[in-house]
Amino acid sequence: MYMQIPCQARNDNTKRRDDKNIMYMKIKKGLWFSILFVGAAILSVGVFVLHPGFFLMRKKIGNIVTFPDSHISVSVEVADEPYSLSKGLMFRESLADGSGMLFVFPDEKPRAFWMKNTLIPLDMLFISADKRVVSIQKNVMPCVTTTCASYASEGAAMYVLEVNAGFTDRYGITQGDLVGFEI
Repeated sequence: MYMQIPCQARNDNTKRRDDKNIMYMKIKKGLWFSILFVGAAILSVGVFVLHPGFFLMRKKIGNIVTFPDSHISVSVEVADEPYSLSKGLMFRESLADGSGMLFVFPDEKPRAFWMKNTLIPLDMLFISADKRVVSIQKNVMPCVTTTCASYASEGAAMYVLEVNAGFTDRYGITQGDLVGFEI
């Protein structure tokens, strides 16, 4: 005679193994989800931090532009890379008194700027390679539409200095004034 093993005992063991497998699969799935979530977060931060322009404008703060004739100096951020040249002062809600942004171009030629996505009114000083003010655009107003006016220099410029609107009138800066700075 053969001894029969009750089916119930066999099913209990199988059920325990299945429960362990299900629990293992849930843990494995949760672990993969966590890894993907952390990876996505790191990637998002990495793209933001390592973007070519992220530190560009912050690392070039502290340069000084002087106007010897007026005994005035301005602390500037330097924009001399494609990203910072194109972004400029866009989306800034304010600009401290006595500060500005100096755009440095590789060559001297007529320049034109617009105020797309610039939120503060500015004075734009177009400066030649020999560091003289070529022309000034005063009290240029912000533009948040898709069709913004363009503000051009009256001559060839290698540099453009943007400062708060009213700066040139307040300090008597005029066309032909000498500007001092080192980059």
